[in-house]
Amino acid sequence: MDHTLFNEFLSYLKKEDKPQAVNYALDLINQKKVTLEELYLDILAPSLIYFQCEEKDEEVCIWKEHFRTSIIRTIIESCYAEVLKRVNDVQKNHVKIVVLTPAFEYHEIGAIMNTHFMMLEGFDAHYIGANTPKTEILSAIRAYHPDFIALSVTNPYNIVVTKQTTDEIKRFFPEVGIILGGQAFKEAHNVEHLNYDYILNSLTDLKAFTKKVTSK
Repeated sequence: MDHTLFNEFLSYLKKEDKPQAVNYALDLINQKKVTLEELYLDILAPSLIYFQCEEKDEEVCIWKEHFRTSIIRTIIESCYAEVLKRVNDVQKNHVKIVVLTPAFEYHEIGAIMNTHFMMLEGFDAHYIGANTPKTEILSAIRAYHPDFIALSVTNPYNIVVTKQTTDEIKRFFPEVGIILGGQAFKEAHNVEHLNYDYILNSLTDLKAFTKKVTSK
């Protein structure tokens, strides 16, 4: 993909120009200059991962990061219509996945993106929210009867609560598979003591997972 597209989008983010950023991103999709996957992975995700606060803005870094995140979320939510259009042409595999972030994990952009990707792979995928307490996760399992629970974790400090959550899921619902994903699991030592079945940290991982679970 042409990096000039990313750089132009980034210029709007740096100016906190939400209307321009949203319109630019949606025009890229509507004019078929990029695919949804390219927009998410090559433009939106890097604009969050590589966010850097300039020295003169140190006192307002937190709200600048939050505002940038709100812009990205608006774009992703606006792209849901595109996801639904494409899902009509996708063969459903009847595997149900509930996606969330565990307690104290507020970074949800990756979880929402991956829910869209799962839908496009034919999964019955539902994102139920960020900062989800253990009790609410167990309630969601009882209500939705999913085949898998997918937990997205960005902050490594939330590994402990993730372990507590996965242990509880396996204790009460051993038949439910656990999927882990997110920046926190890029380091292998962060998953050594966790109860899980799959780690999906890329679209390639998801496609391999799709083949594995749908070929049974």
